[in-house]
Amino acid sequence: MATFGIRPDSVEKKVRKVIAMAEASARIHPDKKPMKRTNRVALKQFNENDAKRVKLSNVVHTKQNLCINKPCKTIVRCETDYVEEKEDEEEDQRNEEAVALFESLESDLKKLRSECEREAKETEIALCRKGNFVPDIEYHFEYLNDIWLYLINMENTVKWPKPNYMVKQQHLNSTMRSVLVDWLVAVSEEYKMSDQTLHLTINYIDRFLSHMLVVKDKFQLLGSAAMMLAGKIEDVYPPDAKEWAYLSGNSYSSQQVLKMEQLILKVLNFDLQPPTALAFIQHLCVTHKLDKETMYLAMYFSELVLLEGEDYLQYLPSKLASASIALARFTLSKRNPWPRKLEASSGYTLKQLSPVVHKQNRTFNQSPIKPQQAIQTKYQTDVYHRVALLKPKILNLDETED
Repeated sequence: MATFGIRPDSVEKKVRKVIAMAEASARIHPDKKPMKRTNRVALKQFNENDAKRVKLSNVVHTKQNLCINKPCKTIVRCETDYVEEKEDEEEDQRNEEAVALFESLESDLKKLRSECEREAKETEIALCRKGNFVPDIEYHFEYLNDIWLYLINMENTVKWPKPNYMVKQQHLNSTMRSVLVDWLVAVSEEYKMSDQTLHLTINYIDRFLSHMLVVKDKFQLLGSAAMMLAGKIEDVYPPDAKEWAYLSGNSYSSQQVLKMEQLILKVLNFDLQPPTALAFIQHLCVTHKLDKETMYLAMYFSELVLLEGEDYLQYLPSKLASASIALARFTLSKRNPWPRKLEASSGYTLKQLSPVVHKQNRTFNQSPIKPQQAIQTKYQTDVYHRVALLKPKILNLDETED
């Protein structure tokens, strides 16, 4: 996480105070805590000559009422030894206090370190608010170029759904697909699932239908299992198989949902993280610090695209994302809907995006009269700045080119 080299004054004062306390206890090694010293007991072994030196010519040793009067080797404890032992105990006590102080300082430093990181993130977000855009707090700005290259590389290697797969489906049609997508949007909103979960779900369904024939009675089962699988990847507490069986009106059992999930994994060859239009939109908005209204409107366009299916399956996610941003900026009357910095970053010129933008604008115009309204209801809320309530504009991209 980039910190921009900023540390709040309050935190800096706390750090200096802790460092001063640490320096005051100089006897403590920062990497090695003081070890408790063993009490020293001076033991001296005297022979006959040593005993004479301390005026002990004979030592009386009493045992079982027997008195033995003869010189012998005996352990004698000097009076000074008690003084030394007392000093050792005091030194041990001081060392224990020093250890406790060290552990306290170490704990305080950890707390201050986490506080510095938190305030650095808040500072970074505050800087981004200059453009009225608040990025995901976990978005790492220092890896922007690497993330973009990764997305583009994945886009060129993933097997995308066939644009005309619905022609081969004997029991399904585009209208049934739109109804299923609308229901999945409503479920994702009810369970507070992420937007990425929705995009991945539709990707799984389209790729599955490109290889397998599905009967009408199993179509909802496919959608349920696909969203359960995507939720396991993107969400913290996604609905489980029993919940999906309940959501389908108990048309399917939880075991059927799990078996369909296994079949999806097999058909998709466990390739579950393709780049989505949402990922490209978020990346471009973060990179160029576009305002939130532009980002939400572009996200709205990208979800309307999910309803159409075969009309947009021929386009790559990066192109759909770029066209969504260009149309969003045009709808919001930005001075230049597709400036050169976005062109250089995305790799698409406005001329290349023009067919997609015109098609998206027609979808935008028709959105209020469509029978499926879950996406429109979602983006009419304050969370998304009510972008679904904006009116389409007459599109003339030729006048907007540099």
